[in-house]
Amino acid sequence: MKLKIKGKMENCENCPIGKMRQKNVPKGPKGKSTKPGHRMYVDLTSSKYTSAGGSKYWCIAVDEATHMKFSMFLKQKSEMKEKLVPFLK
Repeated sequence: MKLKIKGKMENCENCPIGKMRQKNVPKGPKGKSTKPGHRMYVDLTSSKYTSAGGSKYWCIAVDEATHMKFSMFLKQKSEMKEKLVPFLK
């Protein structure tokens, strides 16, 4: 069975949209910070058990330049703002 296509073949308007993708986004900063306190990494984790002081959450902040680590223990996640913002200032 031989088929012949007649006329000009054009792409539909949906083909380019289906092939589109976002441009690459860099994974992290280009250079490391050299000023202490300039860039901090913050992580919040929970524990299965409550501590003797009644804390269930642990917040750690790491300074990129000096690699100093700071720990804060929280009873509720909502306390993070109250403890972290004054620390960062």
